[in-house]
Amino acid sequence: MSLVINHNLMAMNATRNLNDSYGKLATSTRRLSSGLRVGTAADDAAGLAMRELMRADIKTLGQGLRNANDGISMIQTADGGLGVIDAKLIRMKELAEQAATGTYTDVQRKMINQEYQLMAKEITRIAQDTDFNSRKLLAGSGQDIEVENSVASSTRTQDAIKVNEDGNTETWSKEGAATLESLTAIDPLFGANTTDANRITTFAMPAPAVDDKAFTYTSGSGIAKVVNTVDQAATDVATVNMKTGELLSGFTDIKAGISAANGTYTDATGTVTAESLNADGTWTPITATTTTAASATIRLTIEKADGSVISDTFSGSSGAFTVSKVANGFTIETVADSTTGIKIESGFRAAKTFDHTTKTGVSVTNTALSYAEGFSAGSATSTADFTHDAKTGEINNAERVNSSATSSYGDVRTPVQDYTIEAYNETTNTWEKLSLGNTTGDTLNISGSVKEFRIIAEYSDNQMVRDTFSNNTGGAFTITKTQYGMDLGMTTGATAQTSSTQLNVKSEDLVVVNVHFGSGSQSTDSYDTYINMATARSLGVGEEAGDNIETQDNAKKALDNLTIAIRRKDEIRAEIGSTQNRLAATIENVSIQKENLQASESRISDVDVATEMTEFNKTQIMTNAAVSMLAQANSLPKMAQKLLDAR
Repeated sequence: MSLVINHNLMAMNATRNLNDSYGKLATSTRRLSSGLRVGTAADDAAGLAMRELMRADIKTLGQGLRNANDGISMIQTADGGLGVIDAKLIRMKELAEQAATGTYTDVQRKMINQEYQLMAKEITRIAQDTDFNSRKLLAGSGQDIEVENSVASSTRTQDAIKVNEDGNTETWSKEGAATLESLTAIDPLFGANTTDANRITTFAMPAPAVDDKAFTYTSGSGIAKVVNTVDQAATDVATVNMKTGELLSGFTDIKAGISAANGTYTDATGTVTAESLNADGTWTPITATTTTAASATIRLTIEKADGSVISDTFSGSSGAFTVSKVANGFTIETVADSTTGIKIESGFRAAKTFDHTTKTGVSVTNTALSYAEGFSAGSATSTADFTHDAKTGEINNAERVNSSATSSYGDVRTPVQDYTIEAYNETTNTWEKLSLGNTTGDTLNISGSVKEFRIIAEYSDNQMVRDTFSNNTGGAFTITKTQYGMDLGMTTGATAQTSSTQLNVKSEDLVVVNVHFGSGSQSTDSYDTYINMATARSLGVGEEAGDNIETQDNAKKALDNLTIAIRRKDEIRAEIGSTQNRLAATIENVSIQKENLQASESRISDVDVATEMTEFNKTQIMTNAAVSMLAQANSLPKMAQKLLDAR
């Protein structure tokens, strides 16, 4: 390298190295003093971008944890209110039990009822006043609540009748007015007759003896009439089985006959069938006019359009029957008088219709068809009894229940703000959203293959009603968009498409609080907390729900009502309790997520002190060396001066 004056390249090189080392020393000093590896975008551009996103998520998750803890506090507030309601319900049940015993008078029960009703009012007050951060938790959507009940509404020839009532549980049967068998003495010379508890009618000894005198037996169905012409000695009593018309004893020279006019089985809207019994116990349908063999067993059945069934089985005749096909049915008559009594076994399937109203106003019509009673040759059961709960509408021990449902959501005073309709997919075990148009008159059809669906109508500020329809079999529904909400009804055509099993309708009047804990807006970043209304009316107790203990019977019904109320209250507590546990699990999960995200952010952002201190010491030494070398390099031009001075 040449010795020059104008450009001191060694000094320039030393200056550049000094500046580089000094810059690195400044960076190390900044990192060590701030504790951050990435202080500016120049330190790590990609790392800075990732760090800022992570920092945002960490802050958001921290607030999410606080949100979830607030959610737990809210649930604990609601659960505390329900705990007090629980104590009031238990006290009310204690009072109802006291009033249900026969050792008190109705006057005394009215005094007991005073405390009972005050407890109900206190339940409503607690429900309406329990709030968290100005949110009412147990008061529901604010919509009008119906008094839930189920009442009988039908009248038909073979209508079931109520034979017993125990609290809210009613027992219905075909007995009583539906039992139509009777004896009519055509000749007044018959002796007096009486009928015992086993339905055996006894004719007293006549005076004088009866010769060729007639009486008519009408079957239990009220259709078939057998004219019996008999003799009865003055010294003999005679007996008849009123259930079947059999002549058991005491009558001689019997001539029994049925005319076509007294054996007409027709129904313009129902189904009429005729069958003959085979030796192997099976039945062969009769489709055209037929004359049977002697001693044949014939069954004629009318199944009415309302579902009730009447059946008469004829047997015991010494002669033959003629079964004639006529318009809308059949007739049966004896070819010749039988020399033995004709036995008629009447069978029934009683039907009854009940109208059930849920607390959110859903109207459910249930028509119960009892099991068969008295059907010969393989009847399903020996009793036509079934039970009906006058509160919940639940029907048990019936052979079949046909159900339909209607409801309306929203009106001019309280229009529906938003709604969701969902059907349950049994294959995926998930709820799938169904679409209803927003134009008035738009419809959504739900086919009979959908076993379960629900309607959620939101009125305001996350206050809503939710009706879940389940146990549907073949029932087709139509939902119609209205000006203020929507209407639900059954689809009808040539035949109304009702459910052939009893619809279960779970009606809920809800306060819904969405607890958000995630760092985004996805559905998994939050979930809803549903808190059902817990006023006395919605629980079905107290005078607003038509409930009192002023009589012994009412006290027994109140016991049933309180059992339902306590169960409903427990369902609310169970749901919010499970949500609280879910929130606790969410807090744990989000805490772990936040902790690991913080660790990742730290690896990007924070300085490794040991490594950075090593780098600091190195750059410090290099800086000192660069300073020394720069000083040396700056003195090199003096060598050229010495050469110049040598002249």
